[in-house]
Amino acid sequence: MIFGHIAAKETEAAYAPIIRRAVRYCRETDVSQMGESRFELDGEDFIALICDRVTEAKEKKLPEVHRRYAELQYMAEGSELMGFYPDCGDNEILEDLLEEKDTIYYKENPAAGEKMLLMTPGTYAVFFPEDVHRPFCQVEKPERVKKIVVKIALKCL
Repeated sequence: MIFGHIAAKETEAAYAPIIRRAVRYCRETDVSQMGESRFELDGEDFIALICDRVTEAKEKKLPEVHRRYAELQYMAEGSELMGFYPDCGDNEILEDLLEEKDTIYYKENPAAGEKMLLMTPGTYAVFFPEDVHRPFCQVEKPERVKKIVVKIALKCL
């Protein structure tokens, strides 16, 4: 997992070129007038999703992983908490949607040591297949957020 801020350009030097491209896309894209959208920027290998949603209590959100894509989640407007913990193989599957949408939802795992990342405007996190994450959790109360989720096919890393 990578956590950064869109203004910290110097940190990009350590990233794979496709991750730098995703950061650049987020930096250059104004989502203020956009609703929920999907853009194939390089076929199925590089996809941008514009998310315009309302956060909810952590207990209403499910931990998830992806197997074919890494995800860069960039917070454009609003704030959320995003759960994160490494997938150490001790998670019980709640729902397997790998075929339909490259997502596995896990049951709660109290032993996982989940950390909550505070996502504020300008921050981003990159999640790889071994990173369980739980997006769209409210900070104190439900809040409308806008973010860009860039899905990067693993073969491009």
